[in-house]
Amino acid sequence: MTDQWLKCKILKGMFSDESTMVYPAESATASSFFVPKEKVRETDGAVHVRVFREGGTMWAIVPAESQPVIQVNEKDLTPSA
Repeated sequence: MTDQWLKCKILKGMFSDESTMVYPAESATASSFFVPKEKVRETDGAVHVRVFREGGTMWAIVPAESQPVIQVNEKDLTPSA
């Protein structure tokens, strides 16, 4: 498992210490989650996630309260420095 940045759409959250992430950013079937602002990089629209590969599929653990696991496209990931 690795830490990476997931490119997504970032919107205002319900509270001052959170943002809403939408992934995939431009999709009719996108999912949205409330994430802590400290996990968000607003300059380029990315959220810090934990990533793993199972079979040939990439998955990310979203830093939301319930820690949902979502399928992601590898091109939307950048290494965490």
